[in-house]
Amino acid sequence: MAGRTPPPVAVTMPDGQVVQGRLHERRQTEDGWLYKVGIVLWQAPDPDRPVPGEYVAWMPSTSVQPLPGTDYSTVPTTRLQQNIPAPPVRRVEPATAWTVEYERTAASSAVARTTVHRSDCWSIRGRREEITDEGQAREAMAAPHARGCILCGTDRSLV
Repeated sequence: MAGRTPPPVAVTMPDGQVVQGRLHERRQTEDGWLYKVGIVLWQAPDPDRPVPGEYVAWMPSTSVQPLPGTDYSTVPTTRLQQNIPAPPVRRVEPATAWTVEYERTAASSAVARTTVHRSDCWSIRGRREEITDEGQAREAMAAPHARGCILCGTDRSLV
């Protein structure tokens, strides 16, 4: 909160007296919340000239109370990371059918490109031929100017 005055809070001291402090930061721990609070006290670096100075310490939440009508939304807050379980690993079933897609070529081109997909691939758009034999799918991949689809993984599974 550089340049901003931290918002006020009521602080209950260990002896029971209540004083006003400033809330600098709050942090969630396994046991609850801790608040970094500053309290202005007299300091005497020179014994003949005491001056006000802020004492800043982390305090348990039971010792710090918000003041009604005070906005604490700008106070830096650190929360514990949630223990979110990793998403389940989705096992991809082996393909049982493939599709050879014949890509469009320029009229003057003699190159006929093909792409071999799993039959359930969402990216197939052009003219196609269905294959249900893995050996035929591998032969289609071995043809000149053929490639496997990187989206459905045939570029790795049929090599």
